[in-house]
Amino acid sequence: MPTDLAATVRAVGLEISEVLHRTDKTLLATGTLAERRVAVKCLLDPDPFWAGKWRHEVDVYQLFATCPPPLRVPRLLYTDGVRLLVLEWLHGRRLDDDRYPRRALSTTETDAVLGCVQGFNRWPAPGSGFGIVFDYPDRFRRYRSRGYLDEADHDALTRLLSRVGEPRQINHGDPLPSNILIDPALGATLLDWEYTGLFLPGFDLAMLHTQLGAYTPAVQKRIDEFIVESGNVDAFAVNLVAVLTRELRLHHELPDGPLRESRLSLIEAAWDQARDRLHRQAGRRP
Repeated sequence: MPTDLAATVRAVGLEISEVLHRTDKTLLATGTLAERRVAVKCLLDPDPFWAGKWRHEVDVYQLFATCPPPLRVPRLLYTDGVRLLVLEWLHGRRLDDDRYPRRALSTTETDAVLGCVQGFNRWPAPGSGFGIVFDYPDRFRRYRSRGYLDEADHDALTRLLSRVGEPRQINHGDPLPSNILIDPALGATLLDWEYTGLFLPGFDLAMLHTQLGAYTPAVQKRIDEFIVESGNVDAFAVNLVAVLTRELRLHHELPDGPLRESRLSLIEAAWDQARDRLHRQAGRRP
C-alpha cells in the first residue's frame, strides 16, 4: 500500500486484517473500523480514467445513502474522496469468480440474480444522479474501424439506434459474477458501482445473457422472454452487440493459451447468434 494511503488508514483508525484481492488498479481487503467488520477498497492506479471511475463510485454510494435503491447495498462508512473507500461488510458469497461460470446455476440462484438486476433497472433513480455511460454510435464506429463489425452490421445498428432513442434506463453496468453477492436468506445484491448510469434498456441483462447464459441456457430463455414482454427487443439487440464486441476485443487481447481459446469459442458462437438477431430485428418494421 502506498505510504500516503497507509497513513490515511492509520489516521482514521482502520485496521486491515486480510487482503482479499489485488490488481494493478485496486486493492480489496477486509478489516475493522470502530470494532465493526468492513470492506476496504483502495485505488492504486493514479490514471485519470480510473480516478474518475473511483469518484463516480463514491458519488453512487453517497446517493444511495439519501435515495436507497431496491436492493441491499453496503453503507458507505468512510472515504477520503480520493483513494480510500470503507464500506459496511455484507455477508454472502460471490456468485462465481469466473467471468463465464463453468457450471449451471441453480433455479434459486437464477431467480435471485435476475430479480435483483431487474429490480434495480426499474428503480426510479434521481434524474440528476446519473448520466449516460458511453456513446453507443461512437463505440460502434470504433469497433467497425477495428474490424469487429462489418458494414452491414454497422448499417443495421444505425437503423436500430434511430428507433430506440437515448439511453434512459439505470443499469449497474458491470454485473460480472464476481460483482454479484448471494446470501441464502437475503437473495442477491450487486457490488462495484464504477460503471453505473444510463444505458439503453437491457444492458445488464445482455451481460447476464452472455456470461451466465453460456453454461445456463435457462438464464438466456428467461431473459429473452422478459425482453419480448417488455417491448425492448430493438434495444436489447443493440446491447448484445455492445457486450459481445467488447468481449471479443478483451479476449483477443489475452495471451495465447487454453483460457483464450475456450472463451473465444463461447463468445464467437454467441456473437454469431447475436449478429443474426441484429439483422433480423433491423429488417423488421418499427
